[in-house]
Amino acid sequence: MATKIEDSTWLRRYHDSAPGAPRLVCFPFAGGSASYFFGLSQRLQPQVEVIAVQYPGRQDRMGEGCMESVRDLAAGVAEALVPVGPPTVFFGHSMGALVAFETAIALSGSPAAPRALMVSASRGASLPSRRTDSATSDEELIADLRELNGTDEQLLANAALMDVILPVLRADYRAVARYRGAPDARVACPITALAGDRDPVVDEAEAAVWEQHTAGDFRLRHFPGGHFFLDEHQDDLVGELNLLMAAALTDAGTGRSA
Repeated sequence: MATKIEDSTWLRRYHDSAPGAPRLVCFPFAGGSASYFFGLSQRLQPQVEVIAVQYPGRQDRMGEGCMESVRDLAAGVAEALVPVGPPTVFFGHSMGALVAFETAIALSGSPAAPRALMVSASRGASLPSRRTDSATSDEELIADLRELNGTDEQLLANAALMDVILPVLRADYRAVARYRGAPDARVACPITALAGDRDPVVDEAEAAVWEQHTAGDFRLRHFPGGHFFLDEHQDDLVGELNLLMAAALTDAGTGRSA
């Protein structure tokens, strides 16, 4: 019998879905949490079952230590996904793209392996990170958040809130800095890469490297905006996800390997 999502420390479901609805598993960015995907879940329900990943060290897992390894995060997610039944699509933004990719690798050949992978605002897995593994001051982290333009200025000025967020962000940045995917690491499923044309940390050539990490089809789409371009293009994201999930279900119905 499949394990309930509610029984997992790693997975969150915010809305009910129709019986037999395809499943979308969403992986947050560095410093992010499962609740970032609440709005996306609201828009896709009930036709899609949206499952958001909750990494240790944040929100209701705040009492747990953060993991400073992308592969350790992926191992935890993979273990949680196996008993809940097969997903359809993985979607990861920034650091979440790397965790989603490594989770797909870990689940390769199993019923829980994704039929499609969407990566957003991320350099190809085999490229070295622009982050450093050294300790970063609070001032540098806040300056980085301002550059990425994904955090409201009022939140950045809230010292108590930053005391909670910055240790998590620092641990996630270390995880990204230490990660390097093997050049020949590939998933069997197709990959769709999304990129902002003004992203200060990911350019077009770096996003295109994801093509090397799939044995299936590859598609790269650009959007106006910076690192968090998706905040301004939710309609486009929903459209892309619906297309990807429909294609994955079609492949499943014809018996083709996705």
